[in-house]
Amino acid sequence: MSASSVPLSRAQIDLVLSRLQGLFGFAFALLSIPVLAGSSSTLKPEWGWGIAVVLFGLIAACFVTSLVGRGIRISMTLFAGAFVLALLLWPFAVRSPEAALGVQPWLWYIVIVAVGAAANALPTPWAVVYAIAVPGLFFALRLLPAGGGAPVLIALLDTVYSLVLGAFLVIVNTGLRSAAGGVDDAQRTAVRRYAEAAKRHATEQERTRVDTVVHDRVLSTLLAAARAEGPDDRRRVVAMAEQALVALQSADAESELGGDRPLGSLVERLRALVGTITAEVSFHAEGDIGQPVPARVLEGVYSAAVQAVSNSVQHAGEQGVTRSVRVHCWGASGFSVVISDDGQGFDADAVPADRLGLRVSIRERVDAVGGSASVRSTPGGGTVVVLEWAPGAVRAEEPLA
Repeated sequence: MSASSVPLSRAQIDLVLSRLQGLFGFAFALLSIPVLAGSSSTLKPEWGWGIAVVLFGLIAACFVTSLVGRGIRISMTLFAGAFVLALLLWPFAVRSPEAALGVQPWLWYIVIVAVGAAANALPTPWAVVYAIAVPGLFFALRLLPAGGGAPVLIALLDTVYSLVLGAFLVIVNTGLRSAAGGVDDAQRTAVRRYAEAAKRHATEQERTRVDTVVHDRVLSTLLAAARAEGPDDRRRVVAMAEQALVALQSADAESELGGDRPLGSLVERLRALVGTITAEVSFHAEGDIGQPVPARVLEGVYSAAVQAVSNSVQHAGEQGVTRSVRVHCWGASGFSVVISDDGQGFDADAVPADRLGLRVSIRERVDAVGGSASVRSTPGGGTVVVLEWAPGAVRAEEPLA
C-alpha cells in the first residue's frame, strides 16, 4: 500500500515536523557560526566554546535522530533544556561585562531553533510556557552588560520577534497534530466498529445455520416420533435421529457458509481492509489464491485478522511503526495469514483473563473453524500474529522468515 493512498496520521505528522525542525535547526546553526566567530573575542574560551560545542552537538543530534526516526523527543528535549542553561550561564561566558557591551549574544540566532525543538518534544502546555519564558530570559540578558547592554526598545524588538515566531511554531505543531490525531481516532473507531460488525455478522450467520438444521432435521424427527405407531415407524425415527445428530455435528455443509470459495476472496477482503487503515500497512500475497477453501473458514480467519490489525493500530504505537499483512497459500495443504508490526509489543502471559481480544476475538475464532492462531510478542520487540488453516488437521507451526 502506497503512502499516497493513506491519510496523514499523527505518527506521520510528528515525523515530518521533526524532520523539518531538524533540517532548519541545523541550517540556522550553520548561519550563526560567523556571528559566533565574530564575537569570540568577548568570550572566555572555556565557556564560550564549551557552550557552542554542546549546543551545536545537540542540534546535530536532533538532525540525525529526525532522519532515522528514533530518539527524536529525547534529543530535542535535551537541546531545549541546554539552551535555557546556556542563557542562564551566559554572564559567566563573557570575558568581562565591559568587553561585551554593544555585542549581541549569538544565542539570539538559535532562539527559534530551541523554541521549535520544545514545540516538537514537549506537551503543548509546556511548549507554550517555553515559547514565552525563553524570549523573556533573552530579554533580561540583553539588558545586562554581559548581554550587550542593549536599550530597552532594541531588547524588546528582539524579544517580540522571538515570541511571534515561537508562537507560530507552537500553533502550527499543535494544529497539525490535533487534526491528525482526530483522523487517527476516527480510523480506530471505524476499525473497532467494523470488527464488531463482522463479529455480529458471523454470530447471526451461525444462529441462522443452527436454526436451519434444527428446523429441517430435529423438528422433523420429533414430529415423526410423535406420530410413530409401529416398529417400522420407530426404526425410521431412530434413523432420522441419527441423521439429525450427524447434521448437527457437521452443519457447515448445510449452511450458507458451507460451500467453498477461492482463497482470493479472503485476499481481496484483507487488501480492502488494509486500504482503510490510516497507518501505513504493507500487504503481500503469494501462492495459488484460486485454491478453494470452505467459506466458514475464510469468514473465521478474516474476522480474526480484522481484530489483529485493529489491535496493532491501537496498541503497537504510532511513530515509526512498520506493519504488514501477508497471506501464504500452500496449495492443497492450506494457508496462513501473518499480521506483524515492530511496535511496543507486550507480554502475552501477563494479559488478564478478562481481556477477550486475544482469547476470543482471535484464537477462538480460528479454532472454531479448525485452524490455529499463535501470538508472538515481547515488550519493545513487536508482535506477530499467525493464523493457519489446513484441511482435516491443524498445520504445525512453521518458523517465520
